[in-house]
Amino acid sequence: MGNTVILIVEDEPLLGKSLQGNLEDSGFTVPDVITNSENIMPAIVKHKPDLIILDINLHSFNDGITAAQRVRLLGDTPIIYITASRDEETKKLAMTTNPVDYLLKPFRSETLLKAVNKALSR
Repeated sequence: MGNTVILIVEDEPLLGKSLQGNLEDSGFTVPDVITNSENIMPAIVKHKPDLIILDINLHSFNDGITAAQRVRLLGDTPIIYITASRDEETKKLAMTTNPVDYLLKPFRSETLLKAVNKALSR
């Protein structure tokens, strides 16, 4: 697991750091918490993540779904969406990018780790 690189894209700093800490405590490498969609592509090129945990409602130029569509142009890095949005239209649109999972906030760390392990076992 220590060589497994996970990139977190979350614009809420406290949540991003909490996710980073939980994943690092579980043995994963989390080199950065990206806070906006504009920095995702450079971070992917720099860190070559094995998995991306991506908030849908980013407070930046693009939302997480648009960012995921751009990520798909680079390859098939697994994506786990995290969101507070409970509407079906958002979920339907998100599912067009073939994420591994779609987690509704708030979620338990055990739920996240289960989704991460599922994504990495594909």
